[in-house]
Amino acid sequence: MQLTAFRIQMYKCVIDSGWVDVTPLTVLVGKNEAGKTTLLKALHKFNPFYPEPYHISREWPRGHRDTRSDDQVVCTTRFRLTPDELETLCQLTGQKIEIEFLEITRDYSGRIEVLFSEDLFPKKLHPTDIATILGDIPSPTQPVGDEFAAVLESCHSEARRLANEGRFTELKALHADHQERLQGVRSPTETKPQHDHEEQYLPQYAAKLQEVAARLEKENTVQEKAHEFIVGEIPTFVYMEEYQSFRGSAMLDQVQQRIQRKKQNPDDESLLTILELSDLDLDQLVEMGKPDDREERQYDLDDAGATLTKKVEDNWGQLRYEVEFGADGQQFFTWVRDPRDNARIRLEERSRGFQWFFSFDLMLMHQTKGTLKGCVILLDEPGLHLHPEGQQDLLGRLTEYAEGNTLVYSTHLPFMIDLQEPERIRVLSDTEEGTTVTEDLTQSQPEAKLTLQAALGISGRTSYLVAEQNLVVEGAHDFWFLTALSGLLLRSGEDGFPPDLHITASGGASEVTYIATFMIGQNLDVVALYDTDTEGNAARDKLVNNWLTKYKGRRATALSLGPAVGVNGCDFAIEDLFPEEFYLQYVQQVYEKSLAAAGVTRIELPKGGQIVQRLDSFFKERELRFNKGSVAKPIRTAIREMKSHSDLPGETIERAKSLIAAVCKGFSAGKDVGEPSATTAKKKKSRD
Repeated sequence: MQLTAFRIQMYKCVIDSGWVDVTPLTVLVGKNEAGKTTLLKALHKFNPFYPEPYHISREWPRGHRDTRSDDQVVCTTRFRLTPDELETLCQLTGQKIEIEFLEITRDYSGRIEVLFSEDLFPKKLHPTDIATILGDIPSPTQPVGDEFAAVLESCHSEARRLANEGRFTELKALHADHQERLQGVRSPTETKPQHDHEEQYLPQYAAKLQEVAARLEKENTVQEKAHEFIVGEIPTFVYMEEYQSFRGSAMLDQVQQRIQRKKQNPDDESLLTILELSDLDLDQLVEMGKPDDREERQYDLDDAGATLTKKVEDNWGQLRYEVEFGADGQQFFTWVRDPRDNARIRLEERSRGFQWFFSFDLMLMHQTKGTLKGCVILLDEPGLHLHPEGQQDLLGRLTEYAEGNTLVYSTHLPFMIDLQEPERIRVLSDTEEGTTVTEDLTQSQPEAKLTLQAALGISGRTSYLVAEQNLVVEGAHDFWFLTALSGLLLRSGEDGFPPDLHITASGGASEVTYIATFMIGQNLDVVALYDTDTEGNAARDKLVNNWLTKYKGRRATALSLGPAVGVNGCDFAIEDLFPEEFYLQYVQQVYEKSLAAAGVTRIELPKGGQIVQRLDSFFKERELRFNKGSVAKPIRTAIREMKSHSDLPGETIERAKSLIAAVCKGFSAGKDVGEPSATTAKKKKSRD
């Protein structure tokens, strides 16, 4: 089946997206916070590789509590059936089937329903019939142990899920697995009377579950058979965001211990994916880490690297990477060689763009069970940290990913849009009725058109997001925090960024200079904002000394973040807008499990310097990895949910006000071309 359209309803900021037509490669275009991620996440949960249910308590739109219902359909999809699928339907139902498209829904309860027309089959599948039969599964009438009760609830939930999704064959085989799980958590013999009650309940539950499964299977109608077949044909939905990447190094014995304690972290999961694709077994690797077996283990690792390399080459038709594995005791390493430069470099030391490509290739291979075909790929803001040339390469790679799949990606970057394929473009607007999607540019908001207007107005091989007033920042986190803080100030009746200002996130300080220079050359108003550090100061000096002097009379300003908020004499990045204690609360929240596993109960940092640099050192000392993007997300979400700026520390608000005022002043500075940094001024004075 091929996805041709979808519709999201009553999910977070989306009340009703309307039907969104999908081509094999579709791009969702819109400003930040327009709802692009929300749409993709709602669509991903329709049929993910790992079960990920909708949560009505957290995902139902705010302000609509009175209409909340588990029966509310969240995602409706429209699929085109293949000739082979139509032929199978004919064989299952014993009748000729002449339909091209089918619509399938999933609601908050997790129920999947195929919307067959009323007259297509003799009897329509009714969810209440399933609920009635499932109601016969007994619950304990006498006290049982807490752990037994918790596992039993999980078993009940799994049975309900399989039944509601029409997966009756799987339900039929479930009793043996449930009985084994429940036997493993029985109360000790001396625990009376719970142990006796559990012993009495187990055979009753297993027998009733078998009976229920048999009744469901026995009562299958023609339509139910068709329903089960179609549900089984739904493609897997694979979702990846910009910050998701694999880690190829680990202490194998520590990973094994965390898995045994069921406390594995995302890095452990990514390592297991690499091992599985390479036909390696974690337990065997740990055992072979002993001195007597290390030579034999290296033979296995060499063969595994060749195996994974061949899988990549066989699936893509060309050699993308050469993968090599190594180990020192229990320390495991992954090296990836790019045939273009032939350098053997550890995965973690490769560029962000390279890590993203490699990680996505492996995740796609894993979640499609090696086929790389027949799935729906959802990419949230891919290429955000790639340089312009890299983004051009990514567009070509996305076209390749879409072969045999359906690919939908979101962006606010004009250079991630192929204007030669206008039928791919869908524009999002954030309206009073929630997020809407349209193909008609005349129906979208001015802000939502900016990306397309920029791409349409620029010629050549690369494009940049432009407006009359442009603020260029170093990265995505600057973009997130600045838009969130400006929105909070505006909600509080204070000055924020003007509505016609557009913020462009670049790929670092040097790219700020590159993009700002291009915009200034197009006679646009530009403020370039740099971190106050060695790289930021050097890039700012380059813009001021090499370019702004050539564009005298243009409204262009280069700002250093620290001085702009009144902080001088030290390094300063966007995260330093927040007091250290405030920021560390979110770090502790995001990395709670990892820190606990490392024995860290409280984060104590040395004074001075950017907080993200100090945290990075703190984490590395404990063999952990710190990702500032993972912390930025919950902070941004919290700010967006605040009703007043009084909910934030006063220090942050004052700095945000100062920064916004400095940016706005930059646009009205007339011939102001910025000031050299203190480093440059000092050098000039010494030469004089």
